Amino acid sequence: MRVLKFGGSSVADADRIRRVVSIVAAERAHGPIVVVVSALGGVTDELVALADGAPEEREPLKTAIDRILNRHLSVIAELSPTDDDTRSEIAATIDELRRLIIGVGYIGENPPAVRDRITAIGERLSAPIVASALRASGQPSVPVSGTEVIRTDSRHGAAEVASAATSDLARKRLLGICDAVIPVVTGFIGADERGTATTLGRGGSDLTATVLGAALEADRVEIWTDVNGIFTAPPRVVAGARPQPYVSYDEAAEMARFGATVLFTKTIAPVRELDIPVVVCNTFDPEGPETWVGREPELPSGARALASVEHAAVLKIRSAGDATSAAGAVAEVSHRCLMATMAAGSDEWTIVAAETDADELHRDLERCGLQVEFITETSVVSVIGSRLLQQPWVAGRALEALGRRDIALRGVICPSEQVFCMVVDHTDHHRCLTILHDALMLPHLAGRASDAARREALKKGDRDGSTPLHRGSARHDRDRRSTARPPAA
Repeated sequence: MRVLKFGGSSVADADRIRRVVSIVAAERAHGPIVVVVSALGGVTDELVALADGAPEEREPLKTAIDRILNRHLSVIAELSPTDDDTRSEIAATIDELRRLIIGVGYIGENPPAVRDRITAIGERLSAPIVASALRASGQPSVPVSGTEVIRTDSRHGAAEVASAATSDLARKRLLGICDAVIPVVTGFIGADERGTATTLGRGGSDLTATVLGAALEADRVEIWTDVNGIFTAPPRVVAGARPQPYVSYDEAAEMARFGATVLFTKTIAPVRELDIPVVVCNTFDPEGPETWVGREPELPSGARALASVEHAAVLKIRSAGDATSAAGAVAEVSHRCLMATMAAGSDEWTIVAAETDADELHRDLERCGLQVEFITETSVVSVIGSRLLQQPWVAGRALEALGRRDIALRGVICPSEQVFCMVVDHTDHHRCLTILHDALMLPHLAGRASDAARREALKKGDRDGSTPLHRGSARHDRDRRSTARPPAA
């Protein structure tokens, strides 16, 4: 059993969905699979704009809704021209969207539950289309709503998954059918105990995939996107960035936390507990490089990747009185920050946040009576690795390389043994990444044969059940059924 998730770039139009169909058909030949899909590329952004603009402008909203409808009808007409049922389902879902938008306009506000229903429309449109395209290619398939298989709390916009209830629902709904058909599940969407739709927040479709992977005890979860795995640095910025054959769960989580967008922080947790590998693949280069993410307690020390937040702000906080009050205030806002640290031997806190969240954080902290120094127009570049504090050469080489190229630092923070962060002027962001990659990554890429070996060990475990990297885990002795094609070395 494997779970395959396809993001918005993979299902953006009819041609791309045909690629997805080809990949799914090839994978299905080796055993049961569950497919998870995002909305067509860009649709969720359009729905968010609709939700936020509903009280103001009626006619432009009508035009935007019609554009969404016509885009989906055009895709289904190209992929499955005789599928009148799916066409009718699309039209009915768009009618629901119109009613929701009209209702929001009438009441003059958009309650969180209604906003979730609006922003979830994209996945409710894409799943039936992908299932229809699979059927048209000869692959039996049915769409499945995430509300049927993902149980959450009632925190709209960023709901937390109830693991035990989700496991029960997913196994009952999916295990009985996936031998005969390919379920196509809407990513991003769940439902609370009352059946009210919720959304899972940023990276919600990836989270759907790993939650289902854990619930179904999958052999692996595949995240199909538009890049060849997880790179040593942002590939759109650093020309020399290379895909990594293997990344540990810890590294992947830290990279996500500090700005990498291929995976999200919450994505890793569900599969980590069961030692289920995650494979990051490229929909547009299915035989190309890919990254396997798994457990490895014996990673070599040193720098392994760079991540960055291009638009960031730094808030330096000092209590006007009781230091305990500062600690309490920081704890209250910590979930909205990239990191929050306290300088040794001082009562000064440093918070780093995305620039879009910084103004609100600033106001909230000042209302608590704290003195806040607010530094904007910065970027945060992070070195991710293993036992960095035991490798002083990493920080030394990084600072030396930046100094030689006249990159001034606005701050240096070490939030954990695995991360070393530098705050720089926004204008230096791209140069800083390239300089650090040349200094820290390139000299060691050639010596990473061990990474390839770890990946191959994960592949072997996936094929024959030996799970050599997972000795002592709960899954080590579990019978596994995958006979998937070996990924390209």
